[in-house]
Amino acid sequence: MLIRLAALASIAIAAASAGELLNRLTDAEKLVGWQLLFDGETTAGWEGFNDTPFPTQSWTVEDGTLRTLADRSGGDLVTISQFENFELVFDWKLVKGGNSGVKYLVQKAWAGPGYRPHLSRERKARALLGATGPEYQLLDDTILNRRKKGWEYSSCGSLYLLYKPGPDKQVNPAGQWNRSRIVVRGTHGEHWLNGKKLLEYEFNSPEMFARIEQTKFKRVPGFGFKGEGHIALTHHNHPVWYRNIKVRTLEGPRATDYLPGRLFDPEGLIPPPPRLLPQPGDPTAR
Repeated sequence: MLIRLAALASIAIAAASAGELLNRLTDAEKLVGWQLLFDGETTAGWEGFNDTPFPTQSWTVEDGTLRTLADRSGGDLVTISQFENFELVFDWKLVKGGNSGVKYLVQKAWAGPGYRPHLSRERKARALLGATGPEYQLLDDTILNRRKKGWEYSSCGSLYLLYKPGPDKQVNPAGQWNRSRIVVRGTHGEHWLNGKKLLEYEFNSPEMFARIEQTKFKRVPGFGFKGEGHIALTHHNHPVWYRNIKVRTLEGPRATDYLPGRLFDPEGLIPPPPRLLPQPGDPTAR
């Protein structure tokens, strides 16, 4: 019975319908552990980055959505709660030319502009309000310069600068709603868009660290290692709307289950991390 309910919950989340109740959980979703991160009416559960109050000059609740306001403070929203093994789903839409993103496993220790020493004093102060973490990029891809090498790593659905989405992604145009999913379980991560998997990757892996070394994130100590953190909605001075933000905790190894700094060993010389067991409605089993 529980497996059947989990399947129904996954179907309900995979595709929104015109008659869907927004910012609400079904009984089936509740039974398998889903919780709302946004109730459509209040900002409960959210705050500004770096332990600052909710940035009312940058964000507001409007018609059942969390949306940005025209403010250049650069203030990101973060969840008060932290998550490590989880499945996150959310609806979003951008204006034409829009840019935003959802970051996760955000560490407050990464606060500050240390990896951007060229910034002015004013921009460094604003950088303290910007979260740093792995980012699911939200972008109107029409603004990308496709003649620039590596443009796909900044495209919609990418793990920003690190992993590009597959070629068959289906993204609705600016002004229309999309539904995204992020799955993190153990060291394994996945990005989904409108019901299709875009990419997958492994934290703590040589491949991940090699990619980080080619980006600005190489100056962020510990970036690429798995650890508990906050979920963040970024403010890039473009209008963006979010709704139906839901999360559930997944069973899986925690950072403390791994030896400090241990990498995956392709030669099999280091014992693998604990095997992930299936659970009802497990998104990584699909």
